[in-house]
Amino acid sequence: MDKSRLTKEQIAKIKKTKRKKKKSDGREVSSEGHNEGKTPFSVVEVFVKPKQMQSLFMTFRSSDVGCDLVRPRMLTESVEHGRGRGIVRDFIFRKFKEQPRAVFFITFPKGVAGGSFEPTDRLLKPGEPLQLSYTAEVEGAHKPIYFVGKAYFLRKSFYVAESPDNPDKPWVGTREEAQSKLSKDVIVRGEDIIEVRVDSVTSMPNGSGSIRRDVLDRYISNAQLYCIPGGGGWAQRSTQGPFFKSIREPLDKYIGQAAVKHIENLQIVEFGNLGEITITLKEDLLGGIEYDKLLQVMVSKPNDYLREINTFVGFLVHFNIAENVKEGLLRTFNRKVGKEEEVFIPLILERVAESKEQFRLKFRVFPRDLVEERSKNSMERGLQFMPPYTLHPGSENQYTFSKLLIAISQCFREDEKPEDEKRTSEKLVASVQGRIAERKHEFTDDKIRSAFKDRVAAKKRKEEG
Repeated sequence: MDKSRLTKEQIAKIKKTKRKKKKSDGREVSSEGHNEGKTPFSVVEVFVKPKQMQSLFMTFRSSDVGCDLVRPRMLTESVEHGRGRGIVRDFIFRKFKEQPRAVFFITFPKGVAGGSFEPTDRLLKPGEPLQLSYTAEVEGAHKPIYFVGKAYFLRKSFYVAESPDNPDKPWVGTREEAQSKLSKDVIVRGEDIIEVRVDSVTSMPNGSGSIRRDVLDRYISNAQLYCIPGGGGWAQRSTQGPFFKSIREPLDKYIGQAAVKHIENLQIVEFGNLGEITITLKEDLLGGIEYDKLLQVMVSKPNDYLREINTFVGFLVHFNIAENVKEGLLRTFNRKVGKEEEVFIPLILERVAESKEQFRLKFRVFPRDLVEERSKNSMERGLQFMPPYTLHPGSENQYTFSKLLIAISQCFREDEKPEDEKRTSEKLVASVQGRIAERKHEFTDDKIRSAFKDRVAAKKRKEEG
């Protein structure tokens, strides 16, 4: 057999092996040997095609699926508003600029954590971006799957599960249309909804991800919580100018005030990748705080007064980090408040669960970093929030927390490596560092210099015609 022909056949066989094929539900998976036996939804996948998405969304028609919605724009103006929860009643596909997109019919979201999803002075506008997430059972998965979607608000509508003209389909339209076209007995079965366009959904089989206590205990210690009467600087609100103002006091003076409640006996249970921190403690969180606006009913029933509590009391968690985590954190973000081995993160209370022996508290990480300006020449000395005027959606904008998650995860992966892999990694790092040291006085790489000369010569030939 001709050797060159054999090589081509081998190449064709390799390409065929790596070629993508579609499963019955429309998901694209590799046909390589190590993926043939892969369990459906066992890895993170992104779904964008209508055929892919339709099979996932059929669960909405057979069961009530709760959906969490976030308005990223509201995060620039309010701590408590812009987050809500509703139920996905149904879905359809519509064309937007000739491209079919999924549209969810969601019951009007109710505000969570004491806030309002749509304050009267910040109404929803068509095309406003939304962050959507839900957990649902899907065909082929052994357990409920967590989904995150990229979405946009379309309009407010009125929804009836069974249309009078066609019981197999829902009736959807404006409330004015419903009052003029539907009978009263049909209207009473309907409800107000919002229509949300969903461009893509991402499946996360293990949820949104978190770092649990058994890992955290390796890298953080001396956890403490400060409860600051008056709400702290992060509770100040304004519709004009800077939303979060500087505190203008050094950290020690600020948390050392006599009125501040200092809790030392606590345990950090979990860091959530989406910006949640779970803490357990044995004493009442708000007990003993002297502040005239913090009423006894708020202390006894905190979940009913979350908005007021987050306005009247500021929460600040503090802990020390291990040496290797400190190096990773400072390398990417060195403006954090406190000493090098310390971390301070402002929090917002979301839930208090009580048990016989302790309280389980769920906090949301405040979406701006607390930093301290130490320059004597600066007019903004003291504690500040960063960024000062703008805020983008996502907990990744809380640099201290997000960089801390990355640093802990990297340290944990390194520590869990077998000893032979650790030695190989150390040799590789030493080799790279040695190479860098050898060439630290060489400002231009030989290949770059050669490529630059070729570009100059080509340009000169072009100019000369």
